[in-house]
Amino acid sequence: MTKRRVIVWGTGPQGSHGLRMVIDHPDLELVGVYAWSKQKVGLDAGELVGAGPTGVQVTDDVDKLLSLEADCLAYFATAANRQAEITADVVPFLERGTNVVSISHFDVQYPAHGRPEYVDPVREACERGDSSIFLTGEEPGFGFGQHLFSLLNLTGHIDRIDLIELSDGLRSYPGAPSLDMYGFQQPLDYLPPMFTSEVGASWHISTLRGIADYMGITVDEVRQTWDTAAFDRDYETAAYGLAKADLTAAIWWKVEALVGGTPVLVYNKILRLHEDAAPDWPSSSLSGDGEGITQRIEISGNPNLVNELYRPIHRSLTSSPKDPSSDDLGTTAVSAVRAIPWLCEAPAGIRVQHEAPAFPPRNVRIG
Repeated sequence: MTKRRVIVWGTGPQGSHGLRMVIDHPDLELVGVYAWSKQKVGLDAGELVGAGPTGVQVTDDVDKLLSLEADCLAYFATAANRQAEITADVVPFLERGTNVVSISHFDVQYPAHGRPEYVDPVREACERGDSSIFLTGEEPGFGFGQHLFSLLNLTGHIDRIDLIELSDGLRSYPGAPSLDMYGFQQPLDYLPPMFTSEVGASWHISTLRGIADYMGITVDEVRQTWDTAAFDRDYETAAYGLAKADLTAAIWWKVEALVGGTPVLVYNKILRLHEDAAPDWPSSSLSGDGEGITQRIEISGNPNLVNELYRPIHRSLTSSPKDPSSDDLGTTAVSAVRAIPWLCEAPAGIRVQHEAPAFPPRNVRIG
């Protein structure tokens, strides 16, 4: 099998995982890495993630990367308040014929429900370049996309689906722009942009509508509620430094898709900046005493199914991404990197979650 030539864009927490996975993947060849930080430009890509030399230097020269004519761009940059920018980043590659696998372009997860200003340029670029793009993401993304669809194959009659994302503490998560979207370290009555703006609609409400399309049902109404909680003392965080006791330390956002007045698809996001905040709210059954992220799917029907995917965080408040193997938040990057060989063979255009097959591991370690 000919190795697929891959460019990695973004070298933050998720990008570092993705970069290491591309380096280790036997079917992929790393040919380029983009980073915005001047401190990283010129370094060998392997140096960023504790791997051996790759011969590929990190660059911020987009034209140089475009000239590589790579098979795929793996896009790992943050989407928080950057939707126009991330769209502009990938369009030249798609026009050049380079496919894009992304954890960030949420509007194209279910393009029928995405914002046209971010879907149409991507679709048109795919047409011009005979290329394809696929949003793997996490949630939105595979967590309540491919993962859910595989479970639906086991069910007969369905009455209701509950999709629940839980965090058992995000103190060591460094992504302040992402946390800001949910109103962390704001007054308890602050209305966060994720709940109140088109961002939440394009990321999460569109996920429910896309699932409904897949199931062949029509959503009549979408209803949202949210709640916040503080913590009883100040505490250290990677994103904010010293977090204050009287500000938001936990959020609970519920989105219900109603059919005939009855909630059929229900999404809950329960995030805690401190693991002991909002102790009376639901928490993961698998988390133990550590920090982590859980996606739980509860299908009510015949049969009833409950599935819980938990990823612990083993990162300290001061750790760097040099050794991604010490940080278990790499699931998002895994799904993106594993999708690359399939995407390079897929028809041109915006590919969606229900089209994707299972992606088996290709770097099993024995002994």
